Amino acid sequence: MAQEVPVLSQSERMQQVLRMLENRDSVHVTELAETFAVSEVTVRSDLSELSRQGLVARVRGGVRPLPRGQSELAFDLRLRLEAERKQAIARKAAALVEEGEAVALDSSTTAYYLALELRAKRELVVVTNGLLIAAALADAPGITVLVTGGTLRLSSMSLVGEIGADALRTTRINKGFLGARGLSLERGLMDLNPEEVRIKQEMADACERVIGILDGTKWHRSALLSFVPAAQVHSIVTDSSAPTEETGAWRARGVEVHVADIGSPGSSPVRPRDLRRVAPTEEDADA
Repeated sequence: MAQEVPVLSQSERMQQVLRMLENRDSVHVTELAETFAVSEVTVRSDLSELSRQGLVARVRGGVRPLPRGQSELAFDLRLRLEAERKQAIARKAAALVEEGEAVALDSSTTAYYLALELRAKRELVVVTNGLLIAAALADAPGITVLVTGGTLRLSSMSLVGEIGADALRTTRINKGFLGARGLSLERGLMDLNPEEVRIKQEMADACERVIGILDGTKWHRSALLSFVPAAQVHSIVTDSSAPTEETGAWRARGVEVHVADIGSPGSSPVRPRDLRRVAPTEEDADA
């Protein structure tokens, strides 16, 4: 008996296409029509809308990620993936930050949304390797921003390398909020890029408490490299789509799991700033 394919809205199909392009050079109309159980005409309409929004590049028979020279939009693309979930997580995570603390934010898109939520805090020190995160907090009157040094990694607009690692080794931070590609009780928090993993490790080591910030889609993923073992994770902030069995398993290990309700009453999503104002245009991006 053939497995029934769930009916997805256009927005859900577009999100799925963007997720596929995170790890692939291209996706094609015929494949997507089969995957989503819709007509090729419908798929072409979806891809045209993604192209119109500047999120993908059209090629014959499908789409591909944007060229390397448009890496500022690569961050913007990831920012729009699961945006509602990330904003809900950011609001929940911001409630864990006390005024007067020093906190670390990595260069993840969820951390970017958290930075926007922190702008109203007072007497806060934020340490980050994310240039766009630093820019988002630059004019917040109650926040002092410390940016780690290092080599610019254009695709994530982050600073990586030994200079940043050295700076973190002499810093003591109350709480670190770190995004991840995936997680498991066996391997902890995981990511793909070795340079990003190294700076996340140093950031975690400098923090008294390590807090993972990741949406429900990351709970079923694995990744090449672990950067924080499960025993070093104090809390996880996720959204209500996270699998109950897995969140329960983490809680059984003594880890606090905070679950944000998506679109909870009284919440007003903070819109991201225009990233193109601060993003460079060099063509030496790391894809």
